[in-house]
Amino acid sequence: MALEVAFVGVSSAHPGDGEESTCFLVNDNILVDVGFNAGISVQALGVSPLDIDHVFITHCHHDHVIGLPGVLFLSSKRADARADVGPLQLYGPQDLAVVTQAALAMLQADRFPQVVPDHEVHLLYPEQSLEIGELRVDVGRAFHPLDARSYRFTDTVSKGSVVITGDTAYHEGLAEFAKDCDVLIHEAAAPPAAATVNQQFLHSRPQDAARVAQESSTSSLALVHYQADQAAAMLSRAREGFPNTRIARKGQRVKILGPGQAAWV
Repeated sequence: MALEVAFVGVSSAHPGDGEESTCFLVNDNILVDVGFNAGISVQALGVSPLDIDHVFITHCHHDHVIGLPGVLFLSSKRADARADVGPLQLYGPQDLAVVTQAALAMLQADRFPQVVPDHEVHLLYPEQSLEIGELRVDVGRAFHPLDARSYRFTDTVSKGSVVITGDTAYHEGLAEFAKDCDVLIHEAAAPPAAATVNQQFLHSRPQDAARVAQESSTSSLALVHYQADQAAAMLSRAREGFPNTRIARKGQRVKILGPGQAAWV
C-alpha cells in the first residue's frame, strides 16, 4: 500500500465554521494530533475511529490535543469491533502523560472504565525511531515554546516519505530532518507580512516553510495551520522561495507512490 496522508483539518487554533484544527491521518490508522472534533472529523474521510491504532502528538498545546477525550471515548469499542486488536498506542512529548491523565479525568474513567479503550502511552524523544508495519517513524525536534516534536513517516517498501513539522519556528535541524522527503507538511501560522518571527509564539511564516523546503530539497511543500483569509497571501509568499508549494485543504489526500511521486486527491 502506498504511503497516504489525509488532511483531517488544516486550520489555526481557532477554526471557523466547517473547519477543523490541524491534524492528519496516515494510512488511515495513524492519527497525528487531535483536533477539536477529530474523532468525528475522520469519519468524513471514510475512516472509523475504531480503525485508529496509533495517535502521535506533536505537542500539547490545546488545539492539538483538545479532541483526545472524544477520540478515546469513540475508540472504547475497538475490542468489541476487532477481536484481535491490541491497545491504542499514544506517542508524544513529555507533556503527553499529563494530558492523557486529564483526558481520562474528563471522561471520569475511574467511575466509567468502559468508556476508555485499553491504551499505552509512549514518550518520544528526538533521534528516536520506531516501526509500525511497513512504516518507519523518525522523531525530530520542533522549536516551539513547549516540548514539541516533528515526525517523518517513510514507507520501507516504496521508500516514499512525508515530514509533518508540527508547530515550529525555523531551525536548521528541521531542514536536515526533512532532507529529500517527498512531501513536507509545514505549519505557517505566522502572518506572511511579519518582518520577523514572534519569539513568544515561535510559529513559522510561509517564507520560513519555503526556506525549509528549499534547504531540504523536498519535492513538494504543503502549508497547514493557517487562517483561511490568509491563504492566498501565504501561497504567494511561499512560492517566491519554493515554487512547488500548495495550500493544503481539509479533506484532501496525498498518496506517495515512491520517491518524487506524489498524487493529490
